[in-house]
Amino acid sequence: MKRLHFNLITLACVTLFGCENPDGIADDAQTRDYSTIFTPLPSKTIYPSNNPYSETKERLGELLFWDPILSGDKDTSCASCHHPDFGWADGRILSIGSDGIGLGPQRYGFQVTSIHAPTIMNVAYTGIKNNESDSSFVSGGYFWDLRADTLEEQSLGPIKNPVEMLGYNNNEKEIMADIVERLRLIPEYVTLFEQAFGVTEAVSSENIVKAIATFERKITSPNTRFDRFLSGEQSIFTQQEIIGLNKFIDGGCARCHLGPMLSDNILHLGEAIIGTDIVRTPSLRNISYTAPYMHDGSRARLIDAIADYENRGDLDVTIGEDDFADIEAFLQTVNTDDFYKGIPTIVPSGLTVGGNIN
Repeated sequence: MKRLHFNLITLACVTLFGCENPDGIADDAQTRDYSTIFTPLPSKTIYPSNNPYSETKERLGELLFWDPILSGDKDTSCASCHHPDFGWADGRILSIGSDGIGLGPQRYGFQVTSIHAPTIMNVAYTGIKNNESDSSFVSGGYFWDLRADTLEEQSLGPIKNPVEMLGYNNNEKEIMADIVERLRLIPEYVTLFEQAFGVTEAVSSENIVKAIATFERKITSPNTRFDRFLSGEQSIFTQQEIIGLNKFIDGGCARCHLGPMLSDNILHLGEAIIGTDIVRTPSLRNISYTAPYMHDGSRARLIDAIADYENRGDLDVTIGEDDFADIEAFLQTVNTDDFYKGIPTIVPSGLTVGGNIN
């Protein structure tokens, strides 16, 4: 792998239409018809028919997301690894779960996950394809190995995982029954569940994950400059960003990173993690907020992650060193600071919001 270096000659070259890169693909600053490769992210969240939206359910899910009562030892929450300060990820190479103290890169503990925690931003659209209608779309699958078909199923996984939230003082087969009993003893939760699901005795394992998934679907980042560009505002891109977009396509990156989420959500050859050497294509949406990168969190900077694909013949990728900066410039256009960042001030259990994250 060559070291990254950008001198004045290189920087000048990428601004010139038609400049040939000696170590990459040709610069092309002409806009194209991109509609067969990308379409904008939907502006409205899509909810599944078996878990329709309600404001009360979303609010309940947010409280559960932040309440450490869902963890075995009542000290870890979903927000321990998915926090708005880190783009709803945790800013760590590998996450620290059930015995962790602190937040983000400063969090410490012994229970370390084997993989990098992905952001939950835009999980409502996981697996969506170009021009897929709201009525036909069902999101999924989830986790790096796609083992969960739905977001509801995914929401249950960390609660039962001893490294993440369960800990080693509790039984995986019994924890959900224990949590249901805990919640039934809290009048505010009983009322919220009944309002959210319209029935009495609504506190159940199924409804817990339905509420969490409903909240997570709220966290989206549409209307980026890339979405506006795709919608016809082509003057919103700089020349380098157009060059970077074209190189992203011509170099082979869009073979896997395509569609509204810039991901085919398909398993591909990757690092040998989670007991397998195949991992799904991650979304590139809001990528600047979710460093470090790769499935093992091994690349601290975005440009380092791009460089990992230099002339990867096994993936049919032909980008070279002189293409990295242009592609990075394009990827900055899929970012937006306009996403939900709310944090509750209290949770119904009375426990510390987020668990041991402060």
